[in-house]
Amino acid sequence: MGKGKDLFGHYNDLAKAKGPESEESKYAGVLFQALLMVGERRVFELLEEADETGKKLQLMSSDSAIDKSDCPSNIVLVDQG
Repeated sequence: MGKGKDLFGHYNDLAKAKGPESEESKYAGVLFQALLMVGERRVFELLEEADETGKKLQLMSSDSAIDKSDCPSNIVLVDQG
């Protein structure tokens, strides 16, 4: 879990350096929202897996949401690009 925590910090540091409208800042926001959804341990595990496979985390909304809001309900790994 130490590597995942380090990655989380790294992405937040990049976001601070690049500014609020940068892709790095948007990704740091995704990571923070994921942390609120599933907790530190799971996010850090996903970050480690993403790092090992060359992927990144992405928030997904459920198609079956009752109110059809844009609130994410799941976290998936996707190809970077």
